[in-house]
Amino acid sequence: MSQLPSPRHGAVRSFLRIGGPLIAVTGLGFLSVGVVSFFSAFQSGGMPAYFWCSFVGMPLLFVGGVMTQLGYLGSITRYVAAEQTPVAIDAVNDVVEGTKGSVKTLAKAVTEGIHEARGEKR
Repeated sequence: MSQLPSPRHGAVRSFLRIGGPLIAVTGLGFLSVGVVSFFSAFQSGGMPAYFWCSFVGMPLLFVGGVMTQLGYLGSITRYVAAEQTPVAIDAVNDVVEGTKGSVKTLAKAVTEGIHEARGEKR
């Protein structure tokens, strides 16, 4: 097994996967209360009472989103690699197939150049 993951890797990943969405939903709740308070103040003509909730909700939503992304980063990266690997292999095979003639011509030219430099006749 690779030494790259720390012994607490699984616990940290679980914390990020559970805590991230919880914090993001809490932030979304605060943000919603603040926005609703702001727009309802236009109807009543008064000052928004809970607009400060928006300033609490935005950072919480951001932090929760980042935590969630980090919690699922390995899974997403493995998915992307599995999707791209066959395409990359096909592309490399196409390039190799398309350059066989050029490589043969180049090898022949190099061989002739070496023989010429040595003064050998072919």
